[in-house]
Amino acid sequence: MAPVLDGLGEKLAEKWVSASAAPGLLFLAASAAAAVLGHDHALDGGLLRERAGHWAATAEHRPVAGQVAAVAVVVLASVAAGAFVRICAEEAAVRLWTGDWPRAARALDRRLTARRAGRWTSLQREIDRIRRATPAHHRQDADRLRIDELTARRDLIALARPTRPTHTGDRFAATESRLRGQYDIDLAACWPALWLVLPEETRAELRASRSRFDAAVTATVWAGCYAALGCVWWPAAVVAAVTAPVAWRRGRRAATAHAGLVEAAVDVHLRKLAADVGLAAPPGTPWEPRLGTALNRLFRKGA
Repeated sequence: MAPVLDGLGEKLAEKWVSASAAPGLLFLAASAAAAVLGHDHALDGGLLRERAGHWAATAEHRPVAGQVAAVAVVVLASVAAGAFVRICAEEAAVRLWTGDWPRAARALDRRLTARRAGRWTSLQREIDRIRRATPAHHRQDADRLRIDELTARRDLIALARPTRPTHTGDRFAATESRLRGQYDIDLAACWPALWLVLPEETRAELRASRSRFDAAVTATVWAGCYAALGCVWWPAAVVAAVTAPVAWRRGRRAATAHAGLVEAAVDVHLRKLAADVGLAAPPGTPWEPRLGTALNRLFRKGA
């Protein structure tokens, strides 16, 4: 048992260091370079090497205990920086991405949501107009292509009528609304139980997709930190300008993939959940909404 625990501890330590300490150490190094170079000597590698050599020579004359303490301070500072950024990402940045904004931003929230909803509704009305004007069996190729084009433009905004000020927030919200429309299921109430019946490979894929989204959100926070550092050392602002759009695109793709996996997990395993809790599947098609209604009643505990 001990070797297994030792191996697990090593893997967890490696993951922890790579997730927190390494990005924090890189940011501390950038901060040190900013303190030495500033804007006036932003790319002066000779000055940086000279100052680093001076620090190394000074450290050599210190006692071993002092050197160990200095290394420990650097490691702890890098871990603290990484942990701070991860907390900011989990507690604040995710809320910004998903449109769960604080009360102070409610006015902006309403304006952006109304704007997104207006664009989405306008496209949906045009789609409905074409469908009403031409029955499906009489529809020409040009009409079909026009409907496909409008549908693609609508879905770029959101898969369901927007209710959030951000694309990611609407993508997650659309998963709940689409599943409610298909099965009449309350995803928030039923998801913990559904999670327990999912195969391990499905749960692993869901964890991985969520981790990719969280990593992208964390990268945007790091980009903000480098942007702030750019006030005293302009190369850091360049790093932020490159990192932020890449992280934004990756985050949107990861959110879309994760929401799609959640929706697929419900589609594939909802009846298994019903069978495991002793609910007989009603007759009819697999998307019979009475199944969702029965599961809601069970997992809401009558609330």
